[in-house]
Amino acid sequence: MTKSQYTSLLTRCTRIIRLALWLRKTIRRVKRFNSLNATERNNELVSIAQNLLHILHVKVKPEQAMPDTASMPWLTVANHVTWLDIFVLMAYIPGGFIAKQSIKSWPVLGKLVTNGGTVYINRQSRQDINPVINAIEQALHEGKNVLFFPEAYTSEGLTTLPFKAALFQAAIDADRPVMPVAIRYYDMQGQRTPKVAFVGKTTLLRSLWNIVSLPEIMVKVDFAALLNADDNKITDRFKLKTQAEDFIRARVLSDSPITSINASADNISSQ
Repeated sequence: MTKSQYTSLLTRCTRIIRLALWLRKTIRRVKRFNSLNATERNNELVSIAQNLLHILHVKVKPEQAMPDTASMPWLTVANHVTWLDIFVLMAYIPGGFIAKQSIKSWPVLGKLVTNGGTVYINRQSRQDINPVINAIEQALHEGKNVLFFPEAYTSEGLTTLPFKAALFQAAIDADRPVMPVAIRYYDMQGQRTPKVAFVGKTTLLRSLWNIVSLPEIMVKVDFAALLNADDNKITDRFKLKTQAEDFIRARVLSDSPITSINASADNISSQ
């Protein structure tokens, strides 16, 4: 990436100031959540997410129409690249997330997703799985959307990590549909970019600086047909996981530079 493809220091600082103002306003909005009904809270979550994406010059492009929301609540699953994923999804499908415990202590964001109905999971404890499945099932029975990242960890977004099947059981137990969503990030030249990825030893502040340094980020969002819908019941969580994983991986790899590199390597080796 050339220097001209970065924002100026002034632009970065301006975005951070606007983000600070967004944080201040969001804190006040989040404090009101307990007094709102479900529809009002969902509208607030969508508005908060859209405002953040606008400040950071993140433009979301749905690749196809989302299925009729009348079939909500859904258990929504997506590939995981960065903390921005939360706001990209929330702009379309407001609901609670399944997240690692450390997010709960993040300033403002932790409070926001907690009030949105997030259930925190201890990744180191297998005993933590059943209570989380029960919590997801209960939320779905109450008409609340639940969103989670079945990879469990973030990747650079150019491919996917193996999905874990356990939490798909909640959709089966609650008899609710599963919505697979594939998320892909691009720079202003329309090229896939790992610059937004929140991976490895990247800190939250470093990740934020990387994001405000990009002039524009485009996000393509692919919505699948609903799984475990009334006309296609699935009683095996591994089959449900595999169908969601296959859809998301195919979309993520469809224009990934990793696919092109592997194809070139295969051609060379066959010569």
